Amino acid sequence: MTESTIMYSDKADLLVELGCEELPPKALDGLREAFFGAVKTGLENSNIDFVSEGSRSFSTPRRLALLFKDVAAGQADQVQDRRGPSINAAFDAAGNPTGAALGFARSVGKDVTELEILETDKGKWLTIRIHLPGKSLAELIYPILEQAIRQLPVPKPMRWANHDFSFVRPVHWLVALHGEHIIEGQLLGQAAGNLTRGHRIHAPGPHEIPRGSEYAATLERAHVIADQDQRKAHIRDILEQADSGVLIDASLLSEVNNLVEWPVAVACTFEEEFLDVPHAALIASMQDHQKFFPVLADAGSGRVSNRFIAIANIESTDISAVREGYERVIRPRLADARFFLDQDQKEPLESYLPRLDQVIFQQKIGTVGDKSRRLADISFKLAEIIALDPDVCARAAVLSKCDLMTQMVGEFPELQGLMGHHYALASGERAEVAQAIGEHYAPRFAGDNIPGSAIGQIVSIADRADTLVGIFAADLRPSGNKDPFALRRAALGLVRILIEANLELSLNRILALASNELAGRIAVDPALLVDIRDFIVERLRHYYREQNYSAELISAALASGWETLPDLDKRLRAIAEFMGQDAAQSLATANKRIGNILNKAGQDISTHIDQFQYTLGEERHLFDEVRRIDEATRPLLANSDYTASLLLLAELKDPVDDFFDAVMVMDEDPELRNRRLALLARLKSLFDQIADLSVLG
Repeated sequence: MTESTIMYSDKADLLVELGCEELPPKALDGLREAFFGAVKTGLENSNIDFVSEGSRSFSTPRRLALLFKDVAAGQADQVQDRRGPSINAAFDAAGNPTGAALGFARSVGKDVTELEILETDKGKWLTIRIHLPGKSLAELIYPILEQAIRQLPVPKPMRWANHDFSFVRPVHWLVALHGEHIIEGQLLGQAAGNLTRGHRIHAPGPHEIPRGSEYAATLERAHVIADQDQRKAHIRDILEQADSGVLIDASLLSEVNNLVEWPVAVACTFEEEFLDVPHAALIASMQDHQKFFPVLADAGSGRVSNRFIAIANIESTDISAVREGYERVIRPRLADARFFLDQDQKEPLESYLPRLDQVIFQQKIGTVGDKSRRLADISFKLAEIIALDPDVCARAAVLSKCDLMTQMVGEFPELQGLMGHHYALASGERAEVAQAIGEHYAPRFAGDNIPGSAIGQIVSIADRADTLVGIFAADLRPSGNKDPFALRRAALGLVRILIEANLELSLNRILALASNELAGRIAVDPALLVDIRDFIVERLRHYYREQNYSAELISAALASGWETLPDLDKRLRAIAEFMGQDAAQSLATANKRIGNILNKAGQDISTHIDQFQYTLGEERHLFDEVRRIDEATRPLLANSDYTASLLLLAELKDPVDDFFDAVMVMDEDPELRNRRLALLARLKSLFDQIADLSVLG
């Protein structure tokens, strides 16, 4: 009996497991979720019923697995009603079938005599009802899996043996179960079965999986925690049990979680003499290079101790030997860090400046040394605008990249800026200069803090603006997913600093300063600055959308006459608050109506209005209210008090409603029409000073 004829229950859990050589830990989470999503979509598109609730994915360093709940054994049979040509077109005068009738019959695999007639209010038509038997899960699942695998975001595909296909790592076993039954087939060179493999040392296997619902339990008996969320929570627990002062970095925890199947915490130490090395370097040595978790000396100081915790992938009977191995591994890394520190500090930080001219930042815009000098000039001018000490800002900027030439940063690139801070202090630079050097790369990632000092903020702004303008001018703007110079991150960081630090610096002015500094090396067309500004504004939209502002609210604020991002931010927040008022939607709708009227008028409309020109009570009342509100909002707008201004404008709701109920704006009398259009233009200009409410109407 073949698999396609096996009789078993209509619905059962579907389990698929790909057993691989060690998968890349940083890519594993993305691979797992993409695999699950693609197969889920494939089942849905193939009309295979399953229950989403409880369906999920699993991953360990050696496997990707999917479990779908209550999956149907196949598609349901389908009934299709196919309509053919009309009776008039299907038969000639003698009643013989025409080519149209014969062609339709062939297309549905029937004889003309088997066709039926459908009568509608529009005439009679040939028709046929076709019964289509559904395909089985066994027929559909492997094409679905193959398509899903082709779509996976595999970083570096590999080939193995003499296969003509590739995958992220060689595949050594395949499980495909529907309920208790194996779905026979092949995938990536492996025949499907019901046998998995356990922990390499403790329980290599094979281990039989009775059914999909027992997958996790089967593997746990084989010393594998298949559930990645359970495994991560367990690692966190055993870390904290090993030492309450452990420093748990979220990204490191995720990476270690994808390196082990049966985690065991091992508490270790290193010699206290290494604590002389800057703690950022100690943490980098432990976290980034060895995947160890540092332990703080005490919760309050934030300084690391000479203790650390490693996560082993084995439950050893000789834990002291495992500990000794980890301690032996970390010692040379720390010795290297101390050596680099000693060597780097033989010269002051400033002495590294000339070496920056030997490193190309980008061929068309010069070296890192060129960039440092541009940053100094931009920072100097920005500092003058906001009344900071321009010399201090320029000093921090020109030294900001020097640590890139040190041995420590050469070995630990993630310490750029942090080591600059340390070396600047050791070289006798002012504390505020050192601090700015240390923080000017911030925010380094989503959720990171912006620079804490005003000088650091200015240097960071200058750095990002120079990169954005320079790379755009070099015609290397991002395309699709490619962004080698991280311009999207640079733009978002620029946006965040300006808004969160409340820096009243014109975005246009910042870009113009950066453009001027590049003028001697590469041409920057004014139209290009508009493109860069639009690129930054697009990041700005993302920034606000992540704060749950609607696209319409953001567009309304952006359509205003804002110059600085803090000013725009005030407008947006004021509009959001205003839209909660009872009058808001009515006024937004009225603004949209007014905008449409003014656009359709198709003429230059004056906003000059004369109270003696208005004769109807409703238009005269609106005139009086517009003039009153205009005068009342002027001092508020001068202080950027948009919230109070909008609350005053809300008082126009009734006069505006009354006006539109009683007044014909587009009167046949041109003088009357023009006066009313002028009143509406004046009214709309009041709102436009804050935002374009018509977007919200």
